[in-house]
Amino acid sequence: MTSNFHEFAQIIKAEAEKSIKKELSKMPFLELGLRIFMPLTVNIITDRGVASLTILKDANVQLDEHISSNPDVTIQADFETLKSLYQLHDRNNFAQAEKEGKISVTSHNWKGQQAEVKLRELFGS
Repeated sequence: MTSNFHEFAQIIKAEAEKSIKKELSKMPFLELGLRIFMPLTVNIITDRGVASLTILKDANVQLDEHISSNPDVTIQADFETLKSLYQLHDRNNFAQAEKEGKISVTSHNWKGQQAEVKLRELFGS
């Protein structure tokens, strides 16, 4: 996998769009919920860069190379830890990294709390 943060953010964006659209194709009734629940913004802050991913009502994901002033969720980690956890999807590694303060996932509102659950699944917890 890439060693460049912004290339990594592009990979996450593409996989998020693919995953959302796949879920919607399986369960079309989710589209109504998506329209009500979105947009949802996730800030990603690392030692190698920052990005903001916004999931839009049409299930597309917008990637900005800056952080949003009003995110629903913030992920903060050093880049190598984030990349490793994303690749491994291992619950124990995630819990250990979180315990050691190498990663934090913080929700800022109700939508963020719902998204945090999915993000923790993504990283393996």
